[in-house]
Amino acid sequence: MGVEFRVIKQKSSISQQVLDNIKESIMDGTLRPGDKLPALSEIAATMGVGISSVREAVKMLEILDILETKQGDGTFVASGIKENAFNALSLQFMLMPRCVEQLVEFRKMFETAFTHLAMENATPEDFMDLEEIVIAQEKKFKTDSPTEEDEKDFHLRVLRSTHNPYIIRMCEPMLELFLSTLPTSAQMLTKESVSKDHRKLLECMRSKNPEGINKVLKKSFDGWGERLNGTPYVEAEETV
Repeated sequence: MGVEFRVIKQKSSISQQVLDNIKESIMDGTLRPGDKLPALSEIAATMGVGISSVREAVKMLEILDILETKQGDGTFVASGIKENAFNALSLQFMLMPRCVEQLVEFRKMFETAFTHLAMENATPEDFMDLEEIVIAQEKKFKTDSPTEEDEKDFHLRVLRSTHNPYIIRMCEPMLELFLSTLPTSAQMLTKESVSKDHRKLLECMRSKNPEGINKVLKKSFDGWGERLNGTPYVEAEETV
């Protein structure tokens, strides 16, 4: 297979440029999932760089689960995303400065959108799974306090009910970012708000009630933002 990599001209961050070069070949379809890469020495010669730079770039792409090396057989473009594949976006989110207003805007935009899509795409099995999660949480919260994992279980299951792999891959690290802020406030999670919100959200999804979804999520986002700002949040009764 003749893969025509472009020649690396700049001499700074060579390994990063090699990485970008390989990535471009995957993005434009020159290299497809399952394809075998040329030998590292051949790639180095084509790009006009040292083999150590190619080896470093390949190693970085292996860490990201984009490439996989099979002992004695060569290096291949991964055939698909592994279940526990590293998501670089998650780490990038964690390293960004925290601005409460921007986090609230970000969450409001993406979580509202994927919840509406989940309402449209969820299967009967999805609703059964969500019902089981909500019932288990309602029972648990009679004696125990909610945790970050309780929030994650529910919202991640809603996300996966979209059945859209692009959205799921994008929004999983976003949910991790949101949930990582929960321990910053001891009052972030209350038994009443979590169990009520999850139940209301599920019922709105099940009854195809987009306005109800918007109301439940707005209340949740407002309370989350106020708590992150250190403002006492008083939950108001709301009709969905």
